[in-house]
Amino acid sequence: MINAMCMGPMGPMNMMGGMSSMFMMMQMMQMMQMMMSMMGGMSMGQNGGCCCHAGMANAMGLNGPMPMMPGYFPQMMPQIPGQFPGQGQIPGQCGPAPMPSGPAGPIGNVDINRVIQTLPASRRRAAAQHFPYILAECRRQGVTNKAQIAYILATATHESGAGAHMEEFASGRAYEGRRSLGNTQPGDGVRFKGRGYVQLTGRRNYTDWSRRLGMDLVSNPRAVENPEVAAKILVGGMMQGTFTGRGLGSYINGNRTDFVNARRTVNGTDRAGHIGQIAQRIMTAL
Repeated sequence: MINAMCMGPMGPMNMMGGMSSMFMMMQMMQMMQMMMSMMGGMSMGQNGGCCCHAGMANAMGLNGPMPMMPGYFPQMMPQIPGQFPGQGQIPGQCGPAPMPSGPAGPIGNVDINRVIQTLPASRRRAAAQHFPYILAECRRQGVTNKAQIAYILATATHESGAGAHMEEFASGRAYEGRRSLGNTQPGDGVRFKGRGYVQLTGRRNYTDWSRRLGMDLVSNPRAVENPEVAAKILVGGMMQGTFTGRGLGSYINGNRTDFVNARRTVNGTDRAGHIGQIAQRIMTAL
């Protein structure tokens, strides 16, 4: 090779140029080897997140993991209490985002954020706080039909503002003497006015649920405002038909989804169409 380079009119220069080229090629090969070594220390996490192994840090001359670069991970929506994430990563960490849980553990495959977005803005904060209790109670009672769950959530949204108003605004005097509600004693209308997610009303209902829950709601009616108690009454009452004698399964089941007449499980056909529309949007999100 040297002889070939020396054959031209400027042989010595060609020789030096050839040696320089060889030196540069060797440097490039070394740089490529180093880059391959560095890349060998990097692997992808289970969910596609980039994790820095020790080999990468050593190759770079660092004692710890490579610092995360701003904007490296995709932006995430702020966490809402009870949200089921499962999308994206937490900035600065590797692997899947931890799964927040509701009052009784992970909610399941329900994306709370997506459900909440179907509601008016004025209801979203309350729904973020209270829907996890309702969903957890649905799971405890074995309610898995999405249409039934959607209607239960829609009922809570209408009756209590998704949990924002756990006690009826009205004084309750209008219920005084209403025998259909079991209000037979003076003061029953005010004492047993609407409370909880479904706005449980009347001495008859408070007495009935005292027996079902094994707790004295007659002497302590405000206990119905407790989210866990309210969720048991909402889900159990609608599914078992304790409020009107008609259970939700009569209107929503594997063969039928009647979001209008399902209102009969709680209060005749009052605002039936409006509540049905809420249920339809929630079911789509579920």
